[in-house]
Amino acid sequence: MNGQASPKARVGCLATIGIAVLLVSYRVTASFNPFAVYASGSIWAEVVVSLLAFLAAALLMGLLTEWLMRKSVEVGAHRPAEDVICPGCGFPLIQYFSSHGVPIRCPECAVFWHNGPACYNKGMPKAKIVIPTYPCPRCRSKAARNEDLFDGGA
Repeated sequence: MNGQASPKARVGCLATIGIAVLLVSYRVTASFNPFAVYASGSIWAEVVVSLLAFLAAALLMGLLTEWLMRKSVEVGAHRPAEDVICPGCGFPLIQYFSSHGVPIRCPECAVFWHNGPACYNKGMPKAKIVIPTYPCPRCRSKAARNEDLFDGGA
């Protein structure tokens, strides 16, 4: 079992944050309008509502990022994102992106890998890349074998 929270748990957290914002605003202003808290003059309520709104925005950004990553893998691999396996480590690409690196696509063979030291960056110097400029380990080994074949004949 991996340590990632399910999308349902994240939506549940978002709902809990929303309910907490509504409860604080109702307690302070007797209204469910969270913007009325800022006109009430209660500093603690303003701080609590602002912090909860920041947490909700960060959670929404995380959900949006994961959804976009999932769709990117689905479109590139032409199959559901849950079925895409990293050839470097053998783990599912989406489930293990937090520990093994975000999905990255080889520019030569178009295979998705984890962007981590055990997968795509195996044998390469440590670097944080988003768009790969060098091929995956499979393509690098193919190129090395082809170079050896041509160097031996000269």
